[in-house]
Amino acid sequence: MTKRMLIGMLVCSAMLFGTVVQARGDDLSPGRWWMQPDLARQLSLSKKEKRALDSLFSQNRIALIDLRSSLEKERLEMQDILERDPLDEAALFAQQRRVQEKRQKLSDERFKYLVGVRKILGADRFRTLAGKYEEMKRGGSSAPAARPWKREGGQSR
Repeated sequence: MTKRMLIGMLVCSAMLFGTVVQARGDDLSPGRWWMQPDLARQLSLSKKEKRALDSLFSQNRIALIDLRSSLEKERLEMQDILERDPLDEAALFAQQRRVQEKRQKLSDERFKYLVGVRKILGADRFRTLAGKYEEMKRGGSSAPAARPWKREGGQSR
């Protein structure tokens, strides 16, 4: 598999994890796509794998909360520096670098989650998951979490 193809699959899957389950409309937490019975069955997920995905998700979510908070603090500091008179350009650029570092850490943590999912699923099921996401983007009927609260014919469950 080429590096470009792998990166494309990772990007597609990253978007999947953040958006697919948010469309569910039920009481599952956003991002817990493996709890969808149809998708879990299509991927042949075991209970052990679901537990591993739950653990990975929870650890990642906690880390993301902390990283987002840290990033927001750095952004606020940069705003404070921007509003000072006279403007201290050196401090502003130094703060901008800190903001960029926090953004990179946030991105790295998201990618770490994606790699963890790939390790749990393996190559074939990960490709299947990426394919399901692509179907969903194109509006395919077998897309995961494509309005699961609706039955065929548009009737609510």
